[in-house]
Amino acid sequence: MPKSTPRKRSPLFIFGPPVLLSILGFGLLIQSGILASPKLEMINEQNRISAAQGLVPPTLGLTDYIYPRLTIESANQPLVVVNKQRALDPIDFAPSSLVVMPSSKSLDNSRDLVLASSAANALVLMAEQMHAEGYGQLFVNSAYRTYDYQVELFESKTRQYGLAGALVRSAKAGHSEHQTGLAVDVSVPAQGCAIMTCFGETAAGKWVASNSWQFGFIVRYEEETTAITGYSYEPWHLRFVGEALAAEYSENGIHTLEEFWSLPAAEFYPEEGAESKVD
Repeated sequence: MPKSTPRKRSPLFIFGPPVLLSILGFGLLIQSGILASPKLEMINEQNRISAAQGLVPPTLGLTDYIYPRLTIESANQPLVVVNKQRALDPIDFAPSSLVVMPSSKSLDNSRDLVLASSAANALVLMAEQMHAEGYGQLFVNSAYRTYDYQVELFESKTRQYGLAGALVRSAKAGHSEHQTGLAVDVSVPAQGCAIMTCFGETAAGKWVASNSWQFGFIVRYEEETTAITGYSYEPWHLRFVGEALAAEYSENGIHTLEEFWSLPAAEFYPEEGAESKVD
């Protein structure tokens, strides 16, 4: 019986698919802006600034860094960044997984407000720890808000404070973190200062600022960051980003998500200019 001659594979057949996939993958990264020079330079610049300040830049590998970088664009991802320059897509986005946080001796959610399940579970754990350490019962002032509710809220703030005042106190619909189901406003009624800047000076407010990262939260609008975030100081406003990101955020002394992701400042909406600034 004659021996069969091994079939020779063309180099194109062997190496073609991996090369093609690599090209397609690289093209996707360029299209998404991950490897576009301006965005890459912003990332490098942030790392240089961090190093100059004695901070340790995030030490993520390429695959570890790019994937979450892509997810900040998606409204249904926990790392999504929404601000005055970055609207949700679709603009009337509503999360699919919302749960009511149970009230307990550590958490008062008597109005049955809802959050994305990941954020809700984390808030329950944080409230339990906070209560166990003697800082009182955490009250949920606001959580998920629909697009329509945010429209009404912004209009109400405009009537109350005027347009310029409303712009630093409330987001337009489609630009609110509350619409993602990942943001929550909290207070401890027993210590006063609910939804007031003085909450940051209470024992509970200081605990939240120092410890919320352990449960995956950050204080989204810190003092003296209005020129970056577009909003006044809100020590009560917590944003869930997950424990891994919150830990890096805290350990590296970052104060805004815009800085963390090397995004442009978002003080104004695209249709506005410096004339909207409130001194």
